[in-house]
Amino acid sequence: MITEPQSTRPAVRGGARLRYALAPEHGTRLMGQWVRPPLHMTKAYHDKDWAVSILTSPTAGLLDGDLLELDVQVCDGARAGLVSPAACRIHTMDTGFASVEQKFTVGENAVLDVWPAPLILQKDASLQQTTRLEVAESSTVLLCEVVNPGRAAYGESFEFARWASSLRIVRAGQLVAYENFQLFPAKGDAADWRALYPNGSYAGIYYLTPQPLEDLVQQLHQLELEDVSIGASPLRAGGLGIKVLAQDGISLRKAIFLVRNLLVPHSQVEFPVALQRAQTFFN
Repeated sequence: MITEPQSTRPAVRGGARLRYALAPEHGTRLMGQWVRPPLHMTKAYHDKDWAVSILTSPTAGLLDGDLLELDVQVCDGARAGLVSPAACRIHTMDTGFASVEQKFTVGENAVLDVWPAPLILQKDASLQQTTRLEVAESSTVLLCEVVNPGRAAYGESFEFARWASSLRIVRAGQLVAYENFQLFPAKGDAADWRALYPNGSYAGIYYLTPQPLEDLVQQLHQLELEDVSIGASPLRAGGLGIKVLAQDGISLRKAIFLVRNLLVPHSQVEFPVALQRAQTFFN
């Protein structure tokens, strides 16, 4: 039984609401924003008609009762990138859980690239996460999630209490992907993951595109990497779901780069160099 968040400290409940729109003769601009701790956002910079925002957490991480909320709208024709250079730690909790709630809305002929730093699930941490993505049929999205099952430097591995995740992707009004799971390592829920890579890192990548997939799944399965397992499957319409397990953060970083090096050219969208060579956060 999961109890509601309980804590003697005031909960931190914040995040960001961002709206990107295409400005005539200027490319994409951040037209509306609301940001509150535990998030901080640097000023958006612009490259190749894109607006790229860097999100960081000025706090130590999330504790029980904390809420991190992200609501992003990319209007018709706009191109936006969201990156974070520092990991988000989900700290030890005696009771309760922390929450991460994300919603992304992407308009016609728009592009969104979301590539965050890892969520680190520390010992006895409990995280409840929801992600909602609504995508127009003509839009392109690269949505990446990275999770580390403990602090490797401290010898932690799958000692977190619970990770619950719910993800829903709707494309042109049609549900194309739905995930809903809970992992309790103490109950053996992560046994297959741990058996393959005892300290392994995880990445989930969703790619939505109006382009025909052709042999893209086969190309992804043919990637040759040591200490990495990659699985890819088509969504119900216009995209792929990709799962990556790796022995450690360095191996995972290499794998994500290789995957992106296939997906970005396939999208026929010109990505800024800064987004092509991010990230540097893996240990």
